[in-house]
Amino acid sequence: MNSFEELFFSFGASWHNSVILPFLLLLFVGFVTGFLFWRKIKLVYVRWFLLFLFGLMPAGVYFAFYPIYHSDINNDYRVVEIDSAFVKSKPTLEIIVLPNCPFCLQSIEMIVQLKNRNPELPIVYKILSKKGSGGDIEPQLKKNQIDYDFITNSSELRKITKGSFPTFLFYPKANSKAKAWDNNSFGTMALDYIEDQ
Repeated sequence: MNSFEELFFSFGASWHNSVILPFLLLLFVGFVTGFLFWRKIKLVYVRWFLLFLFGLMPAGVYFAFYPIYHSDINNDYRVVEIDSAFVKSKPTLEIIVLPNCPFCLQSIEMIVQLKNRNPELPIVYKILSKKGSGGDIEPQLKKNQIDYDFITNSSELRKITKGSFPTFLFYPKANSKAKAWDNNSFGTMALDYIEDQ
């Protein structure tokens, strides 16, 4: 999350809105700037060109550096049937990770923000490791005071992760159907969904 998005986020905007609002603001500012030049230019085609240029250029440059991803627009989760022994009494988020996975390490920053906004939400990282070694991710989780456990590979786990790490698994309260997102489908819409539960 960049500082422009964090500004909207700090004002209480949702995850999704904190990504969308900077674009809308830049489009608005761009078109206002274009209309200011509109009156000063006599040639009609130059007027329209400048309006188009000033209207879209700020948002276009911002988008080049901070794109909106598919996961910021759609909430594409899979429903996973879980064993009744694993049904949670309150909503819980588990993140299944590999010890040295770079994408798994990158997820920590976003999860820390989620935890700060929702301190009552139980969040647990599940580190897939045969030897109980946490690799690079374990010290980061300790530093950020995020709970974690070690798990071993199983056929049930392979069904859940489908070979994609990190996999985000959300257990709704007292429900035998969990929601699962892979790294590409977990975005602002998923975060809003979790916060709304």
